[in-house]
Amino acid sequence: RFFFVRKCGGCRRILAYENCHTAFCPTCRMRWHIAKAQTCPVCFRVAPECTCMPKELSKAGALTLRKLFFYEASRKDEPQNRIIYFLKQHPNRRMADFLAREWRSAIEEELHTLGAEPQSVLVTGVPRGRRARATYGFDQSELFARALARETGLCCQTVFLRRFGGKMQKKLSAKERMANIRSLLSLKDTESVRGRYVFLVDDVVTTGASMAVAVSLLREAGALGVICLCIARD
Repeated sequence: RFFFVRKCGGCRRILAYENCHTAFCPTCRMRWHIAKAQTCPVCFRVAPECTCMPKELSKAGALTLRKLFFYEASRKDEPQNRIIYFLKQHPNRRMADFLAREWRSAIEEELHTLGAEPQSVLVTGVPRGRRARATYGFDQSELFARALARETGLCCQTVFLRRFGGKMQKKLSAKERMANIRSLLSLKDTESVRGRYVFLVDDVVTTGASMAVAVSLLREAGALGVICLCIARD
């Protein structure tokens, strides 16, 4: 009990010992499920079942975008938002494994729909900006991708290169984001992508510019299809 003191991913209070392997305390867990039950204004499905995506992702050739909840900037103190902020700064494996378990049913559905064998599937992440990675010492998308691979038994590999430079995506318009990320992103390994389905992971999707460029590169390299996964859709 003394060595395994862990905190809730939402309220940051110390968890009871019997809950130390979970992401949330009982109260925050209930609020997490309420957030997941929010419906999409387009298809009217709950967030985990919604497959709607930004136009840029559709144009790039993504098959679908699966998400866990819809992000609202005005509700920063909600548990679902706080876990995103926490994982941007801390490489917490317990939290990443929790998200991987939440994604698992969506992945199983997509694999069943595609009729794909596990050996023909690759999991990778949209690379974090080099400045942010240098600041915090890790890439949260890579953290999520590896957790997802552990949970599902799928192959995980880093296939993208992201150069130094460019501007912060969140400060740019949709058009500027697309131009900015195109100048920074490239593939370092095309052979591992060719002839495979790819699950592409990121934390938050707003305009979808970063994911769209990543999808375009994967399709040009010969990927059979790209299924996008995010924690939240803004």
